[in-house]
Amino acid sequence: MIGKLARPLAGILLLAGPLLAQESKPAGKPAEDPLVGRMREAGEAYEQAFNKKDFKALGNQWTAQAELNESGKTLRGRDSIVQFVRATFVRAPQAQMDVQVEQVRPLGESATRVSGKIRVRENPEGKWFTSRFTSLRVKEGDTWRIASSSVEPIFEASLDDLGWLQGKWQAEVTDGEDQGLVVTGRIQSMLGGKLLVCHLVRKPKEGAAVESIQILNPDPHTGLIRTWVFESTGGRAEGVLESDGHTLNSVLVGKPSSPEVGSRVESVQVINPVSRDEFIWQPIERVVDGARMPDQKPLRFKREK
Repeated sequence: MIGKLARPLAGILLLAGPLLAQESKPAGKPAEDPLVGRMREAGEAYEQAFNKKDFKALGNQWTAQAELNESGKTLRGRDSIVQFVRATFVRAPQAQMDVQVEQVRPLGESATRVSGKIRVRENPEGKWFTSRFTSLRVKEGDTWRIASSSVEPIFEASLDDLGWLQGKWQAEVTDGEDQGLVVTGRIQSMLGGKLLVCHLVRKPKEGAAVESIQILNPDPHTGLIRTWVFESTGGRAEGVLESDGHTLNSVLVGKPSSPEVGSRVESVQVINPVSRDEFIWQPIERVVDGARMPDQKPLRFKREK
């Protein structure tokens, strides 16, 4: 999940890395273009300065009137940008950066346009977050400095944060009209981590069991985690998985089990983690053909040992 701190951090780091290399090359292989090699060295010096919190060296990478545009926010002037970097380290003292240069377009003897990606993490064990940048470097004397840069985050869909759900689960209703209902589930990763598949069996005290399959798949084109649900009754739905950093919400739209039930059903399936061995699951905001239905009672799932 994307942290609140990592996004503003991405802009500052992105602008300051080795922005003037044309393409990544194997370590130890010299640059074919002397200018590219020089800019790569300057970028490496910036990277070291950032990781060492050498703000004087960081500031020297920018022109006095440098401008940073990130997700609709604009910072103007070297001092403002360096001040922003300082504030970032207050919130993330162990922040790190990694730049992936993709393209350089010379604009003359004293200006170069550079684009690529940069990864940022809050600490050495943290998750990397990626942004795409386009920057302009200009030559001032013998030094190439960043004059302007635009940064946009890349929302990378990933199932990594859902790995704790893998395993066998069971929930049982001990009171009320559904007393005796037992729901068992198995969640597993498939296709090298590209899919997370959940197989649920809902067995009432009396009557036939109902099975369902839910598939989660990260979409690299949109940055969303898409989901599909299929039931043994014939019902089906699809949607996206959303998260606020704690609760997981599957926002679904689909078809009921038969035309007699309706033609369109909407719902939000909420997973509220209690611990790594327990979570609460509840379908809410259910709507059938525009008519609001009562929320279902929550089920408490526990991991089977």
